[in-house]
Amino acid sequence: MAKVCAIFGGSRGIGRAVAQLLAQKGYRLAIVARNLEVAKAAAGELGGGHLAFSCDVAKEHDVQSTFEEIEKHLGRVNFLVNAAGINRDSLLVRTKTEDMIAQLHTNLLGSMLTCKAAVKTMVQQQRGSIVNEVLLV
Repeated sequence: MAKVCAIFGGSRGIGRAVAQLLAQKGYRLAIVARNLEVAKAAAGELGGGHLAFSCDVAKEHDVQSTFEEIEKHLGRVNFLVNAAGINRDSLLVRTKTEDMIAQLHTNLLGSMLTCKAAVKTMVQQQRGSIVNEVLLV
């Protein structure tokens, strides 16, 4: 059985480091980022069999569509890594409300939406694992 892992935020930082480790261990990876070109570059550096996808995790339709595409091209997701996040670094008194909302949508809602989509498949398979990276702001 192929070990398929979706790594949201897999094109940079911790997500990219996790992708490199899992690629070495033989997982088939879906590298997911907002910027498809950046995701393609990251997937390409890992060798063959890994694919790139674009997704805004704050949008439920995008998340659902991305999971459908991953399953279509790689198979059912067995493992999910949530490393997607944004940070609008500023003093609280200077932080715009829309920046706070964008952070909540991406960092909190995005993780919840990807977990919701992954769990559906994992329940059907009666197995799966999820790792959520916590981005503190």
